[in-house]
Amino acid sequence: MTPGSEPTTTGLRLAYATAGLLIGGAWAYGKDMPLWEHALRLCVIVVVVPPALHLVRSRLRRRSAARHLPLRQLVVAKVLLVAAAVVAELLLDPLTAWASFITAAALAAVVTVAGPTWHRRQRSPAHG
Repeated sequence: MTPGSEPTTTGLRLAYATAGLLIGGAWAYGKDMPLWEHALRLCVIVVVVPPALHLVRSRLRRRSAARHLPLRQLVVAKVLLVAAAVVAELLLDPLTAWASFITAAALAAVVTVAGPTWHRRQRSPAHG
């Protein structure tokens, strides 16, 4: 790995905080649509958009020395995150009218707090 190809801790935290806020915001924004449709849309957003952005960045840079996260683990983690949000929403919905907002906040918190740690583990030599 070349110097500068590894994201800084601050940059990584900022990236995951931004992603967490966007994912949580997308969940809160879709509170009025059916849960299955909402979950499907969010899955498409979290599974399709990041690789598309990576492709665009790679085309603009032509070459990237950075090691990339394993795609399979990334997709599985994101789908499991959306599935957990669906379960949380189903459990909270009978209890409170704020179920979508609580779920959105939980999504944002999980991505923001756990994302950088998961990212570093996936990039460690022991994982590939």
